Amino acid sequence: MVGFEQDEHGDWVALLECGHRQHVRHRPPWQERPWVVSAEGRGSRVGQPLECPACDAAAGETAADDEGGEPACWVDRVCPECGAVRGDGAGHRPGCSSAPASAADTLE
Repeated sequence: MVGFEQDEHGDWVALLECGHRQHVRHRPPWQERPWVVSAEGRGSRVGQPLECPACDAAAGETAADDEGGEPACWVDRVCPECGAVRGDGAGHRPGCSSAPASAADTLE
């Protein structure tokens, strides 16, 4: 961030080094940025990095690319007792009573 300005609604906008602009709002509980509301707080953030969604989009990236986890529809692949996932190569966790009696009956 190289500076800040306000938009026509009075919301603060970060001026990014790449030349793009990004709103930086403090609207709890959705957006927690208490530093935005004071000149001192904003000044303390000048020089700090802030990801640019416009640059990410131009590079073919999206915010979803950074989000971890698997879809909830994979829940049928998880052992309810130990959390092992079928097909991850690890099998059941030690002590899991759902573990198969023989190696041929693994989660693979």
